Amino acid sequence: MISLISTVLNERNNIEQWINGILSQSALPDEIIIVDGGSRDGTWEWLLEQGSKNPKIKVFQESGNISHGRNFAIKQAQGEVIVATDAGCIYDQDWFKNITAPFLNNKSVVVATAFGPWLERDDSFLIYLLAAATTPAPVEFKKDWLPSSRSVAFLKSNWERVGGYPEWIPICEDIIFDLKLKKAGVGFDYIREPLVFWQPRKTLKAYFRQLFRYTKSDGHGKLWPRRQFIRYFIYSVSLLLLYLSLIDALFLGALLLGLVVYMKKFWIRWFEFSRNLGIIKISVGFILVPLVIASGDIAKMAGWPVGVYERWTGKIKFENY
Repeated sequence: MISLISTVLNERNNIEQWINGILSQSALPDEIIIVDGGSRDGTWEWLLEQGSKNPKIKVFQESGNISHGRNFAIKQAQGEVIVATDAGCIYDQDWFKNITAPFLNNKSVVVATAFGPWLERDDSFLIYLLAAATTPAPVEFKKDWLPSSRSVAFLKSNWERVGGYPEWIPICEDIIFDLKLKKAGVGFDYIREPLVFWQPRKTLKAYFRQLFRYTKSDGHGKLWPRRQFIRYFIYSVSLLLLYLSLIDALFLGALLLGLVVYMKKFWIRWFEFSRNLGIIKISVGFILVPLVIASGDIAKMAGWPVGVYERWTGKIKFENY
């Protein structure tokens, strides 16, 4: 038996599209368990109605963070194979079939699919820029990665083995869950074709807030300190080179060379995601992407020390993993 689980909160605007995307898969879960975290926009009432119509859909309401909601959903699940996803996702028709296929061969692994941004022609120019800033291009999935719980499958026994999702951390819980599984020796299988998609943030404010919160949670969980310090170092050196370029143009050349190296990944994403835009927009975006990345990096550099401070002061009860 295979159970699909998800948590939702105030998703009324897109939950119907999301459920239809799951129910139109080429292979279906045996049950769909949805935990509502206390929606006030009609989501819960809509879910109750769907649950009364479709016996596959089982809905619960439970307060708590996303880890608590996922753990609660998995406890209700009857299946040994758990597929976790998020409301708001858009799926390839064979997503569920592919993510569960290894378990049909009795594999005891974690299965993750690649993912991508859902972009439409009438989306704003800014949405395309934010997609390049936050979502990997297909070429980046040649390497292994720590799966997002937007699209991951695992055995319930392995979830129990590592103590479930960590409820002490508000965000980035799926990364710590992945690390716990790796530490326990659970293998990972990767489907490198993007099979699940979602829309990027729609405003710079939402983008800034997203990266601030994510990196603050990195500070909560002692995640990627080397990456954080490298970012501080790069921006410190860049400011120094910018100042020195007022004295000698050679320093400006060094600064521009560093910019090219740092931006290469994001420019590849931009050209990948902006293919259906005109040449003028593609060219303008090439110039604007560094500004969007810089604003996101500022959010990250502001968020991480806040997370570290909250861990040190005991606001976040850090648990080893």
